[in-house]
Amino acid sequence: MGSTERALKRALAWTLCVCGVLVALLPFSMLVGLGIHRHATPWAITASAMLLVFAPPVGMALAARRERSLLLGSALFAWAIGLFVVLPIYFPGERRQAVATGLAMAGLGSPRLGLPERIADSLPDEPTVASPEIAEASALSQPPPPPATAMLNDDQIALPYEGEGRRMSVPVIFANGDRELEVDMMFDTGATYTTLSFDVLARLGIHPGPDDPVIRLHTANGERDAQVVLIDEVWLGDLQLEGVAVATCDDCASTDTVGLLGLNVASGYNLSIDADRREVVFTRRASFDRKLDIKPFVDLSATFTRFPGGRVEVKVQLDNTSRRTIDRASTSIQCGEQQWEVELEQLAPGTMGRAHQRLPAHSACEQYQIALHEAYW
Repeated sequence: MGSTERALKRALAWTLCVCGVLVALLPFSMLVGLGIHRHATPWAITASAMLLVFAPPVGMALAARRERSLLLGSALFAWAIGLFVVLPIYFPGERRQAVATGLAMAGLGSPRLGLPERIADSLPDEPTVASPEIAEASALSQPPPPPATAMLNDDQIALPYEGEGRRMSVPVIFANGDRELEVDMMFDTGATYTTLSFDVLARLGIHPGPDDPVIRLHTANGERDAQVVLIDEVWLGDLQLEGVAVATCDDCASTDTVGLLGLNVASGYNLSIDADRREVVFTRRASFDRKLDIKPFVDLSATFTRFPGGRVEVKVQLDNTSRRTIDRASTSIQCGEQQWEVELEQLAPGTMGRAHQRLPAHSACEQYQIALHEAYW
């Protein structure tokens, strides 16, 4: 073999090796990004990516008896292309974001220039052969209000009221354990929570203690702190509502009523007032969000993690401190004008629910706001 031919082979081998290394950066950065998104340790991410990308081509070259450089370059090139094509089958919908994260972690390009994102966006579309590993939080949507019902039926009750103008009282039955009490309540659409005095609560066998939650009430006599307790049942005629939060308020009682019937009860019904017959018609709503009753008895927290490349993950934690099972709950996450919903599974009394989701791609914001969106017993 002449010197010219050997020189050409060496040049070809080096060219293949350089091209193979450059192409291997894509699957290498993708594996690094996938590892980061799964919160693996840095040494495990680096070692695994090096092993998967470079070990097979190097092993093939070492096993060859001659032309090892040429074989190394061609094997590295082919293996890198194969990994780039095959990995989306096992990690669908993650290639672009994983490559962007991996390139950013490798320090390739200034974040201000957006080089990792531009490289990731220029990649070909992935084959649709599998489902993503985790669903995105869905956008918040408000259900349309149910149609009005003109006639009384099984989900309606007409209660007589007393008083004029803003002062209207209606009969209400409270039941807790084996105790039941019928009283007159002031129907106040400006009150968020239903209130009862300590004396009435004691007649129902309820004695608020230091462990009960405390809320801030806005009353006619000014702001005040009030403890909140959970009553088993509230009846408006034959319409039952279970698990009702009641705030303690002696000042909210009057000579004719024992407290205020607040929105945490009244908003479960569509209301109409028949002034001629002096009746309030309560119509049970198709869906009644029990957030007001549940909110004092839960602790909500969340942590947000932004990864290089723009991926944002949220971990939501909801602690049920009540004595009732929360059938389902969802939280709202707000970033500027954008909102998303994260749902949590059923929570038994005294348990903690967790949800871990990634947010859809969005512009970075300084602060995320989280709140209880919906909750049901």
